[in-house]
Amino acid sequence: MSDGAYRIAGIQAAPVFLDLPATVDKVIGLIEDAARGGARLVAFPEVWLPGYPWWIWLGGPAWGLQFMKRYHKNAMRRDGPEMRALGDAARRNGIFVVLGHAETDGGSLYMAQSLIGDDGVPIFHRRKLKPARTERSVFGEGDGSHLCVADTALGRIGALCCGEHFQPLSKYAMYSQQQQVHAAAWPGFSLLRGKAYLNGPEAAHVATQMYAIEGQCFAIAATTVNDEAML
Repeated sequence: MSDGAYRIAGIQAAPVFLDLPATVDKVIGLIEDAARGGARLVAFPEVWLPGYPWWIWLGGPAWGLQFMKRYHKNAMRRDGPEMRALGDAARRNGIFVVLGHAETDGGSLYMAQSLIGDDGVPIFHRRKLKPARTERSVFGEGDGSHLCVADTALGRIGALCCGEHFQPLSKYAMYSQQQQVHAAAWPGFSLLRGKAYLNGPEAAHVATQMYAIEGQCFAIAATTVNDEAML
């Protein structure tokens, strides 16, 4: 449990889409910026490395296959060199990091979040329990062990991705572990604005607020920005 107040940074920015090395460099820069601003914890959006696969919502599955090889090539391994580089950045800057990334493992992809300690050592790796609808054409599923909360020097920290904030039993599993700080990772909904309320920024904002109210914890929303280069 933390012995006092501290600052948290929630990233709202665009990745270098489908370019893992460049996005790792950008993550390191944002970690450094957050630390210079006095943050003890920085949280990143959903699968920010190498970016959210927006094509799954914008066209048919066969059309989207053209992006899959590149996406898979730019996904991270939890024990890979990119994770080690980001751990080194966390250690150098003395900051905790909640990282949203596409994880590759055994030929499958997962929507992953990793909590890295201020000593650079990963505290937990988790996978989104149930990817939403067409996300399942890209990503595999996690399991119940990934609904985890870690006891740290900053309090009991946990994280969920996007639609997990609309699943009452998933949220209850987190609350029951006496969570105190929550990192809510969102993909950034500007491409779907006006198409469905559930897939809009207003719902993401309300869901994050409701998580804080229900769980009686602090909740930070990190969301992708879809910039012109990404489009």
